[in-house]
Amino acid sequence: MRLLLSFLLTISAFGGLFSQRPSGGSLFYEQIRLLDLKEREEAIVNEIISGNIPDFLKEWREIEFSGRDTSGNLHFVTIYVKADYLAAGSADDYFTLPMTPQSAQKIADHFNASLPTSRVVDLIYEKSELKLEPFNFIPRGNRNETPDLIYDHSKIVQAQIKASGRTPGVFVAGTKKDIVLSSKLSDTKRAHHVTIYGWHRLTGVPIQPVTNIHIDTYVDYSHGVRLVSNKILIDGKEYDYRLILKDSMLHSLLNSEKYPLSVTSYNY
Repeated sequence: MRLLLSFLLTISAFGGLFSQRPSGGSLFYEQIRLLDLKEREEAIVNEIISGNIPDFLKEWREIEFSGRDTSGNLHFVTIYVKADYLAAGSADDYFTLPMTPQSAQKIADHFNASLPTSRVVDLIYEKSELKLEPFNFIPRGNRNETPDLIYDHSKIVQAQIKASGRTPGVFVAGTKKDIVLSSKLSDTKRAHHVTIYGWHRLTGVPIQPVTNIHIDTYVDYSHGVRLVSNKILIDGKEYDYRLILKDSMLHSLLNSEKYPLSVTSYNY
């Protein structure tokens, strides 16, 4: 009996140690760091859709602004966006995850959301609570595409947020280039490419103009995915973000391009 009691007390004392496992973004990094691109992307989609995301990414941030339609009429618009780029883990331990546009679209569809346009990216930067100076690595071979460097960049941005005196979940901008919606998605010569934009400097000028130079399997540390809810308000009335982007009169409220978009999502 004494031996049994002693054994149970030992288990009770050390059980917490035995049951402790790495959790959050750091564990997910270890799980994907040696996977090939296809396996890694599948893991990212599954992890985020399963709900392993920081609490601050489970809510929407409201952005209100005014703009004119193509006839010059003034409208008041409300859109809903995430406070930060998609990440796995918890607020205490998260890993911000660049990904292909196909993975980004799968996740967006799951959350009834879309990707931003360049105008929306600019609005997010303008309305953000914290603007950070972009941190970039010197390109050397393909190292900028590796999970190790992607994870390092995630931790650097988190350190920048901490150094600013703010906490994770602050409405932040200036840390990534966005995967965006653009008329370039209709470019038949680059049908399997990703369109990116942003990474604003503190001057408000983006490092990256709208470009679709990269194929859609290219992912590096500087890319990010920020979701925009498909529910938006125009003059107090609810509309679908995607339909407004295609509207001949109202598209200018959400997009800086001259014509409405014919494609408002990436194929997967």
